[in-house]
Amino acid sequence: MAEFDDRMAALRDRFIAQTAQDLERLRAGIPARDWIDVRDICHRLSGRGGMFGFPELGDAARALEESIDRGDAIQVLDRLSDQLLAEAERLAQGR
Repeated sequence: MAEFDDRMAALRDRFIAQTAQDLERLRAGIPARDWIDVRDICHRLSGRGGMFGFPELGDAARALEESIDRGDAIQVLDRLSDQLLAEAERLAQGR
């Protein structure tokens, strides 16, 4: 069981590092309205966030991904983007 726990801890650490990189891409993609790239990042974060113990991040990513898919108004996308950025920044800062 220790081997499994070690493997999961390594995967979790890699997820955290990847999320820091994703945060930079989100900071660039959201103002540029690059919804294709933002949606791809959201899809990845929504699936893995909860799995690695960050359900708020996963939920925020899923909400934005679904909003992009629906073609919601820019005001909705901006609000959800702000929520996702806040969750990603919390993770990147270790909170």
